[in-house]
Amino acid sequence: MKFDWNAFFEFLPRMLEAAVVTVEVSVLALGFACLLAPPLAVARMIGPLPLRLLVAAFVEVVRGIPPLLVISFVYFGLPAIGLVLNGFWTGVAALTIVGAVYAVEIIRSAIDSLGRGQREAALALGFPLWRTYLELLFPQALKRILPPLTNELANVIKASALLSVISVHEIAQVGNALIFETFVVVEIVVQMTLLYLVIVGVLSHLSRTLERRLAH
Repeated sequence: MKFDWNAFFEFLPRMLEAAVVTVEVSVLALGFACLLAPPLAVARMIGPLPLRLLVAAFVEVVRGIPPLLVISFVYFGLPAIGLVLNGFWTGVAALTIVGAVYAVEIIRSAIDSLGRGQREAALALGFPLWRTYLELLFPQALKRILPPLTNELANVIKASALLSVISVHEIAQVGNALIFETFVVVEIVVQMTLLYLVIVGVLSHLSRTLERRLAH
């Protein structure tokens, strides 16, 4: 079978537009997840018992189900409580939840690995417990957080392909639609693969750059 370069370049503009949507959804979800995860991790570790149990249950439930079910819960659940979002923002909300719960566990493990001495010393100097975790322990644990967090965030980007089920015009949705419209398969699948590799590759490069800067 001959690779059709004409078809490849004919469909490339539409696929690039879809890649922009994938990047927008992913960047927003990753940003919100990174903002949400630290306070949730601290709440799980040192919050009042009901709050610890609530956060732990939320994390375990979301980690225990496929991301597609999280998307379905958000897509059908939010309108049921009067909050109606379009497909784009529904996708951002769902991927934020998925990314945040995995980040919570990564942050918790990294802070636990610092040992009890750091925490006890800060408390002995009069630091409030919440400030001890957010301002002292979390920055120290950041080097240990970054590598596994990058892996999980890359998984969130790949999970954005599931948003095709709620008609978000990202790479997988547009690529599949083009395949059904034109019956051109190989060229479009190659485009989809290359676009995901580029997006995840850029994220990995930025993460390694940040790791090197934190190491100095």
